[in-house]
Amino acid sequence: MGTKVRPIRFQDGLLEEVETRLGPDGDLSHFVNVAVDRALHGDDARTLRLVPEPTGPEELRAACEGFRAALVGRDERRARAIVEDLAGRGARIVDIYTLVLAPALAEIGDLWSLERLTVADEHYATELTTRLLGVLAPDRRLPPTRGRLAVVTASPDELHALGSRMLADLLERAGWEVIALGAAAPADALAQLVADECPDVVALSTATVGRLPGAEEAVGLLHRVRPRPLIAVGGTLYRGPVVELARAWGADLVIDDLDDLLTELGRRFPPTG
Repeated sequence: MGTKVRPIRFQDGLLEEVETRLGPDGDLSHFVNVAVDRALHGDDARTLRLVPEPTGPEELRAACEGFRAALVGRDERRARAIVEDLAGRGARIVDIYTLVLAPALAEIGDLWSLERLTVADEHYATELTTRLLGVLAPDRRLPPTRGRLAVVTASPDELHALGSRMLADLLERAGWEVIALGAAAPADALAQLVADECPDVVALSTATVGRLPGAEEAVGLLHRVRPRPLIAVGGTLYRGPVVELARAWGADLVIDDLDDLLTELGRRFPPTG
């Protein structure tokens, strides 16, 4: 089968214009490249980025500040745009969670404790951030691949469940099957569920000091379950003396950083396949 040649017809005026712009050197490729660049970008000096530049620490810090300002200003459109932009440019989801969303909410909590924001402001920020996690969720809807099961929950009586939701999301992205219980699961009901499901790990998130007794009760009951899962407790609360306190309860892992927790769980629980 031969190649079919089709003649291209130029208007006389257009052909003369092309020849004029080519000049004496007749560099057609340069002419075409310039024309394409102008068509894409106009007459400015911007270049087409086929691969997004990686987001560095400075950019993530700026995004955190912008996200916090959007929450304080109740600007949902701006908050959503910041999250979508980071995700679209290839930022790691764990970095978006731990370096943008979580610290912005922590600052909101500090402003509330100083009475510079109302409890309604704090609830708005938490609810909006929770809904924005759904912006990052579509590529996560995959079946489990590791053959591992985790139960993830906030500590008993703990109403701040965003940390546990972030962990559940990240574990699912890493191929785990996850049973997520959300906020304030009673210790006895948690222990019964764990006895029924036999997970590899149970992760408890605690955000407020007043919920530590509930976390202690839950860890104590989980120690009696057979086969006993690995018990991990986490959240920004677990720092300094609280770390030793949690270890005294019998927690196997006490980690306040989501990225570190994921790394450690990956090391201890390789894929069963």
